[in-house]
Amino acid sequence: MSGSDYIQWFRSAAPYINAFRKKTFVLVLSGEMVRSDLFENLIHDIALCHHLGIKLVIIHGSRSQIDEQLELHQICSRFHHDIRVTEADTMPVILQAINQVRQTIDARLSMGLPNTPMSGSDISVISGNFVTGMPLGIIDGVDMQYSGKVRDINATAIDQLLDQHVILLSNIGYSRSGEIFNLPAEELATEVACALKAEKLIFFNAEFIKNPLTDQFSTQECEAYLQQEKVSSHFAALLQHAIQAVKKNVKRVHIIDDSLNGGLLQELFTREGAGMMVTNLFYEGLRKASIDDIGGILELIQPLEVAGALIKRSREQLELEINFFHVIEKDGMIIACIASIPDFKSSMAEVACVAVHPDYRNSGFGDQMLTAVELEARKSGLKNLFILTTRTSHWFLEKGFNVGSLDFLPEKKRQTYNENRKSRIMIKALN
Repeated sequence: MSGSDYIQWFRSAAPYINAFRKKTFVLVLSGEMVRSDLFENLIHDIALCHHLGIKLVIIHGSRSQIDEQLELHQICSRFHHDIRVTEADTMPVILQAINQVRQTIDARLSMGLPNTPMSGSDISVISGNFVTGMPLGIIDGVDMQYSGKVRDINATAIDQLLDQHVILLSNIGYSRSGEIFNLPAEELATEVACALKAEKLIFFNAEFIKNPLTDQFSTQECEAYLQQEKVSSHFAALLQHAIQAVKKNVKRVHIIDDSLNGGLLQELFTREGAGMMVTNLFYEGLRKASIDDIGGILELIQPLEVAGALIKRSREQLELEINFFHVIEKDGMIIACIASIPDFKSSMAEVACVAVHPDYRNSGFGDQMLTAVELEARKSGLKNLFILTTRTSHWFLEKGFNVGSLDFLPEKKRQTYNENRKSRIMIKALN
């Protein structure tokens, strides 16, 4: 990377750095990741996130280390529904493996050698009995014994410590009767993220590259994908955890390719990311418009047309363009709309007819709609968005658009440009 490229990248990362400071992220590290060649680099990236002011909860799994320890002791594990049956006489061996993983992560986060990415680092890591577990019980006649599930999370205690410390949780839970239960790390992380109302829950997945989901999706889209596609049981389980977390108010869930060096930083601090994201932030009430919405759209945009802020659209024109519209519906009323009209020849899309009901302005609906059409344009392979505006150029400047010239527009749009209206041309590149 040249000096100018580095400067540009650093500048482009600044909005993300500002947005993530003081926010809580929950990261899940599998036992396999802890053993991988990329683990030390990942630790450096986690430390960087901490020093940038992100509150971090790290939850680790231990399956491969448990398998290894049981094999060394010539103990054969039983599994039921892909869950290890944790027997009483194997629990000491399992706890030994789990503690080994936790201590490895502790040790790496404690590094601070000169001439390394951890130089000057002083990270305080805290573990504790923040998780109350309970037994899974008997499933299909199989007693799961000390295999458990989450009963409760002491979110208040964790939250009080996060300003100064990284929280590291092993995949175990303590019962009120003094027992210890072996918990699935992904389930534990999901419950912790929900209890903390985390900004992000981040999974790393070895099978990620085998799946076509590589962008941003709603929980509804993920559910439809699971019904239509054949995916591995592990990846399906991750998607189910993602759906559950988002529905319980975790803002975003990320699944990152764990074979990608620097994948965490790329996903968090670049526009293109390095994985898939599940979120409903941009989808609440937002949907593609249908012919039945035309009356509601006309009622919404008419005052803006009268004021000269929007070009007048007839019902007939709306009928022709309705497939290009998104709307936000609340209590049966269309309260916002946006159109995105693609021109594949020029690899551009026109953003048009952006309107929000006066009672709902300053509620973020414009941002949600613009994000939706940007995602749609990217998925369609388009390179740029443009808009012609007379009243809202400053708003679009804030959303990453720049003033452009008539020459930039597709030929058909240039020919119909209204010189009397003198609309400002705004362009946004889709990286």
